Amino acid sequence: MFFDLIPSIHAASTEPIIDPSVAYAPGDIVTIGVSLIVLIAGLFAVLFIIWGGVMLILSGGKDEKVKPAINSIRYAVLWVVIIVISIFVAPKVGDLLGLNVSQYLSAKTIFSTIKVLANRIFGTPDSTNTLIDSSDSIGDDFTNLEL
Repeated sequence: MFFDLIPSIHAASTEPIIDPSVAYAPGDIVTIGVSLIVLIAGLFAVLFIIWGGVMLILSGGKDEKVKPAINSIRYAVLWVVIIVISIFVAPKVGDLLGLNVSQYLSAKTIFSTIKVLANRIFGTPDSTNTLIDSSDSIGDDFTNLEL
């Protein structure tokens, strides 16, 4: 009975997360790396919020069990807030330092890359998007960097 279900279990997506046949520009690699870090950190934050909720439910109202559960939820929410703020602040700080990183670390670029990565990892129907928008890349020879 159980073994009848095994053939129907398969990977979420057969498409690779990062296409090895594409030559990514250095800015694209940074964008993909930051997006993966944000995606993983967000998933861990959600897991810690769920874990804290389960601990809170199972605490039975005992103070020594309620405090760690509430702290788990509190720190996970704080983690999400810090991540979201850093997505918006980091490009501005980089631009103030004269690095012009906002063209490949803008919030729009990071969120669209996270969406495509999540679609490829979890196999949602919209996984045919391209990973990097070519209009946001910095180019192989770095000619469009403003220093």
